[in-house]
Amino acid sequence: MKLDMRKIYRFDPLRIGEGEPMPSGGNVYYECTECREVVSSVPHIIVKCGCGNLEGKAGKLTIKDAGKATPMKGTLK
Repeated sequence: MKLDMRKIYRFDPLRIGEGEPMPSGGNVYYECTECREVVSSVPHIIVKCGCGNLEGKAGKLTIKDAGKATPMKGTLK
């Protein structure tokens, strides 16, 4: 079952500088620019975006192509 995170959260893009690590945390999410799905940066269940660029489990997210992932801050609506 896929859950559209946009129905629960409002997302604002995070700016990261050149050479900075990709952010993570309880309120950080990533949007895959390929399939437009949103995934938590610290997933505790098995998650995967539609195209497979973002996938994770046990609190770790793997990003295959960082150029196709947008970090965002999520706040409840």
